[in-house]
Amino acid sequence: MENLEKIRKIKEVFNSLDVNFAREMEENVDLQYFVLKNLKKSIKSDEIFIKLILINSLVSYQLGTTGELWWKEFSDYWSKHDFEPSNLLKEYIKFLRGSKGNKRLLDTKTKRIEKIFPFLNGLTIQNFEDYYQNMEYLLLKISKELNSKKESKTIVFAVKMFGYAGRIVFNKFIPYPMEIQIPKDSRIENYTKKLTDEDPVVFWGKISKESNIPPLHLDSIIWPALGRNFDNKSLLNTFGKKSELVFKLVDI
Repeated sequence: MENLEKIRKIKEVFNSLDVNFAREMEENVDLQYFVLKNLKKSIKSDEIFIKLILINSLVSYQLGTTGELWWKEFSDYWSKHDFEPSNLLKEYIKFLRGSKGNKRLLDTKTKRIEKIFPFLNGLTIQNFEDYYQNMEYLLLKISKELNSKKESKTIVFAVKMFGYAGRIVFNKFIPYPMEIQIPKDSRIENYTKKLTDEDPVVFWGKISKESNIPPLHLDSIIWPALGRNFDNKSLLNTFGKKSELVFKLVDI
């Protein structure tokens, strides 16, 4: 099944936008970007800041709350919590096991952190800057370390959040690679079903190529529009007429 009229409208929207618009959406609308910027003010070490974000991203699934509230809890905690960098693994596990918004599958998530930690712990800020220049390589490294598919939702999401962290730390915007697929979460899946029976990754990959907007940046435009906390007034104030294009995504 394909709803050709809705697909045509989707293509019109994204063909009228670009990567710079996606960047503006990320930096002015995405609450997860806001909380990372807020957290950076409290953590002096850029290296620890990035490691925390990657660790938290990799266990950001099966939440008991919204993603936005979970990341706010994360930011609020680490903004106030002093610890020795050498105790990062122990301190993060303590945070996770005491969290309000992430109580499911704690043993599985703890094992995942313990599995990836030796790799992350060995990385320097220079390594992270190199990975920021080549985020697809980071995706491959993490998937290999965790013995997971590179298309895995949480691994793709971790690279997206790493991109946010890199932008904040290195004060430079590097677009996500075209090769990294859109995270296939339930919200994207349900939205795609309104348009086609095609696999969401395949469908949005085609939209990405046609619009020349990398899939992870498409995700940044789609996700806020479908979220519970979507602020129409804020979008209008920030983007003016272009915000009407995003509103079309909500109406489709």
